[in-house]
Amino acid sequence: MYYEKAKSIEEYLIDWRRYFHENPELSSQEFKTIETLKEELTNLGIEHIEVPNGGILGFIKGNLPGDKKVMLRADVDALPVLEKDDNLAGPRICKSKVDGVMHACGHDGHMAMLLGAAKILMEERDNFGGEVILCLERGEEGTGNYMYIHAYMEKFGIVPDTVWAVHLLSTQEIGTIGIRDDSMMAGAIFFDVTIEGKGGHGSRPDQSINPIDAFTAVYNYFQSLRMVKLDPFETLTYSIGAVNAGAVPNVIPQTLNFKGNVRFMNRDTMGYPFYIDFKEKVEKIAAAYDCKATFNSYPKPGFPVRNDAKAATFAREVMAKEFGEDKVMIPEPWMASESMAGYLAQWPGVFAFLGMKNDEKGVGAAHHNEYFDLDEDVLAMGTAGAVAYAVNYLNSDIEFEDKEYKGRFKEYLHEIDQSDEKIEEYYAVEKLD
Repeated sequence: MYYEKAKSIEEYLIDWRRYFHENPELSSQEFKTIETLKEELTNLGIEHIEVPNGGILGFIKGNLPGDKKVMLRADVDALPVLEKDDNLAGPRICKSKVDGVMHACGHDGHMAMLLGAAKILMEERDNFGGEVILCLERGEEGTGNYMYIHAYMEKFGIVPDTVWAVHLLSTQEIGTIGIRDDSMMAGAIFFDVTIEGKGGHGSRPDQSINPIDAFTAVYNYFQSLRMVKLDPFETLTYSIGAVNAGAVPNVIPQTLNFKGNVRFMNRDTMGYPFYIDFKEKVEKIAAAYDCKATFNSYPKPGFPVRNDAKAATFAREVMAKEFGEDKVMIPEPWMASESMAGYLAQWPGVFAFLGMKNDEKGVGAAHHNEYFDLDEDVLAMGTAGAVAYAVNYLNSDIEFEDKEYKGRFKEYLHEIDQSDEKIEEYYAVEKLD
């Protein structure tokens, strides 16, 4: 039903996707993008507000009786990637006009699909009750701008009963929608550690304390940690991505710095145990080599993106009805992390993957890669999926259980190591008209 409507506005979807792709803006710098989105929401007749630093909230009220609320969310920022002229098969349909900035994760498509869903929902208002809340989020790629939006929502009583978002996925079969009952994407830990020894002349290591020796022991422990400390039936990955020490061959460095990250699907059973053990062991190993380890940055584990099981079951049923059972699948989790975790920690909902892998069109490069591209044929499907979830939920009697941090967003922020000063900043915005 809604798929046919979405196909009928396919040109609208493609035009917006190409506009956003050609005019990308980095996280926290999406000023023109936000202005453009606001202009289009105005053109569609949709009431909206801009939350400073956070993004846009739009509101579509149905004309039938009802007080339920559903939120549809899309992210808007791009990445500092220099885009190639070709994708995996040949020349692109469209290319970024901003040197060194690229929509390399599909957010251009996410915006286009949400605008398309908004357009259809405005036409469908006589067919549903309650309210659809549109959320266009700035700074998903690591700058945490959603926190401004959520603080504003909590402060002024904007409370969705459920949340829906879709992420285009270049490694999943084209035209399939993947929905799991639990973790879709990983939580993360990031660390930045300096090991300090005693520098000296390279000819007299006996008169120095080489931090490289201590790091080697730390690294060896890091590699064996999976075997001796972690549940083999749980998912966790980790890596060190940067090591810096010294500059010349005949000087033993005073310090060594290393940085890395950890990903996990269960914060309680994997994220926190790793978080505690790793810091303790790094400090003890460094001390055993007469060095000192300082954690320059080591925030608490982030939250995985975890779907509500009942909402996921409901969503699969809705998607099967809309697109056919053969188009609905249970995907493997994705080990990347996503700010959608913050939404689903507060409100029950669904984060879905929309497959777009198409070898013939050259679509299949990893996300955040210079060869990444979209298959625009899936935009109508993502649009229809959002509309179908929203309308079917609003017209149903189904209820989902509240999540742990509903009405407790400040506690959530403390749990991910946000400072009191930063939290005060998030909540500082006055009511917007």
